[in-house]
Amino acid sequence: MDEPSYTSRRGLLNLIMGCIPAATIGLSLAGLRPAASDELGPPESVTVAEILDGDTLRLTGGDLLRLAGIEAPKRDLAPGDKALAELAEGAKAALKARIGAGPIVLRQDSGKRDRYGRRLAQAFSTDGTWLQESLVAEGLVRVRGDGRNRLGLETLLKIEADARDAARGIWRHPFFAVRSAEDPALERLAGTFQIVSGRVFAAAVVKNTGFINFGADRETDLTLVLKKPALDLGGPAMMDLAWLTGKPIRCRGWLDLFDGPRIDVSYPEQIEVLGV
Repeated sequence: MDEPSYTSRRGLLNLIMGCIPAATIGLSLAGLRPAASDELGPPESVTVAEILDGDTLRLTGGDLLRLAGIEAPKRDLAPGDKALAELAEGAKAALKARIGAGPIVLRQDSGKRDRYGRRLAQAFSTDGTWLQESLVAEGLVRVRGDGRNRLGLETLLKIEADARDAARGIWRHPFFAVRSAEDPALERLAGTFQIVSGRVFAAAVVKNTGFINFGADRETDLTLVLKKPALDLGGPAMMDLAWLTGKPIRCRGWLDLFDGPRIDVSYPEQIEVLGV
């Protein structure tokens, strides 16, 4: 991904300056691809009443805010796991420290709220820190987007890869390990969000549905399924998946069981082609 131009970053700076005094600006937004600065919604200054966990805040006025594109560790992911509980508290404390006592600025993508009614946004502290980027870089959270909140995901995925390679934070805990597509234990992880890597055995689009297989036995090996809306989001590269055959990829999503382990892909950034 190309480095965003000075012009695109300056344009984003000008938009945000309307909500935060100019003296406090020190943006760390090199990560957002150039289009993202233009496509995100207008800046909105809000105040935080409470930090609930490493990715969820209560705003003054009662609205809950979920930081778009990330997922912080939660105690209930593995009840009784002391190390995971410490990671959850660490993410919460880090978010609180980055926000401080001042307001934060929100910029929204096309998805304004999640299924639980929580607001979704990219968030920036008074010193201009992009909160999602900062938390991902320190290994405090992992990337978890959706089809309506894709702006910035490419950048966050690259930052996450650096944090994982350096074994920062959550990446030292086995719960967040990247699984092998050939791991027979994948079936036992059904119903959980996982990151899986492997070499594509075969890939094709059949009757407006994409299938990416990691083995010759489609009834037992991991399969990624891309329905037409996901294919449409990916453009021409998603319309002919055969080019992925033989390539190593990393994917993320909810593991399900249907003729073997399966992940439904709803947005292109769930799949990362490695080594390119």
